[in-house]
Amino acid sequence: MPAAPIVPEDLRTKLLRVRGIVLDVDGVLTDGALTFDEDGRELKSFDVKDGFGLVLMRDLGYRIGIISSRSSRVVAQRCRDLKIPEENVQQGEIDKVTAFDRLLARWELAPHEVVAVGDDLPDLGMMRRAGVSACPADAVRIVKDAAALHLTRPGGQGAVRELCDLILEIRRGARADAPAAVAPPQPPADGDVIPFPGSRG
Repeated sequence: MPAAPIVPEDLRTKLLRVRGIVLDVDGVLTDGALTFDEDGRELKSFDVKDGFGLVLMRDLGYRIGIISSRSSRVVAQRCRDLKIPEENVQQGEIDKVTAFDRLLARWELAPHEVVAVGDDLPDLGMMRRAGVSACPADAVRIVKDAAALHLTRPGGQGAVRELCDLILEIRRGARADAPAAVAPPQPPADGDVIPFPGSRG
């Protein structure tokens, strides 16, 4: 299993500020393969762990956005399954920077509050615009050179989940797939009433 990505302290600080995640689709949420059935309908495979990571982030209040230069009903359906709002799913976007800025304006977030994940040349603009740029392990070389965070998993095979886990680990000291640490009880101060076990106080 690949080692966790090395995150320098300055990048950890930037990830602490993140409140939104913007993702490319092909090569990030999928492995980039384009498969068609005999009727010409497009088929895509998504990693269920990536999806669960995004659900965790969404439920914690993070904004989730999709920007893809292609349009696909399969992607639209997957986003509905994950309850990503339709207005946050930007498909058929040739100019990803403009789509990125549109999402941030809707969310009322600054670029430094967003991480953008891409794997190929069309993603470079939004990655450079974001506060944190990240890429899957199998991104093309020019994108790897531009990305601040190199994930150890390939696109469509856990890279997005790895990012979600990493953000949560930095923010609260626990991985997304492990229970959060429970704070130990504080000793009672002078004058405090210690309730009898099982009482409602």
